[in-house]
Amino acid sequence: MQDIDNTLKAFVQERLAPAKIVEVNSIEAEDADGGPILRIRVIYEAENNRLDPEKVVGLSRLLHKVHGNLFTDRYPLFSFMIPEEAEFATT
Repeated sequence: MQDIDNTLKAFVQERLAPAKIVEVNSIEAEDADGGPILRIRVIYEAENNRLDPEKVVGLSRLLHKVHGNLFTDRYPLFSFMIPEEAEFATT
């Protein structure tokens, strides 16, 4: 998953700049209905700990458009947190 995480980190960093993406972790999982998903945890640093909502909206759809060849089997679900939150978060 390291290669996928690196691809995701570069993708997210480009779209959410000037926020700094500290780390990206992905885990293959299933949604409540048993459908395949990719949980993507993004740890970021940004002014006032806030991301631009205009840049976050549609990130999953854009990921499919740009990297559809890598992310066809699982729908990507993003979660975002600052480093202090990540210390207490579970997978």
